[in-house]
Amino acid sequence: MISVIVNREGNRICAIYANGHAGYDDPGKDIVCAGVSTLLFTAASALEDICAYDSESFFRISNEGTEDVNLRITVPEQGSDETRDRAQIIMRTCELGLIGIARDYNTKKKKYVEIINSRTPEV
Repeated sequence: MISVIVNREGNRICAIYANGHAGYDDPGKDIVCAGVSTLLFTAASALEDICAYDSESFFRISNEGTEDVNLRITVPEQGSDETRDRAQIIMRTCELGLIGIARDYNTKKKKYVEIINSRTPEV
């Protein structure tokens, strides 16, 4: 199963973490893993292209030779209000796509993607 953690401060998405393998099909044929990976890579590309963020500062991937997804996108705190608003739209769109995959592929017998919402307490 792929565990996805959406970390928030208030309503703002600060980071999305994904780890694991869906197990929907054999590695290399697993459309659930491919869908999750595609959404996360697309979000990272959009943050770089649309918001002009440097991917080296916010995007981490490691799989250590496994088929597991192991990605982290942390939204930078830089840029204008407009840039930060665009970043939130990108992250929320990614989150909605991940929720859709979980909704469409998880069954009562088998869970392929788990979405965990994490909130930082408001001070």
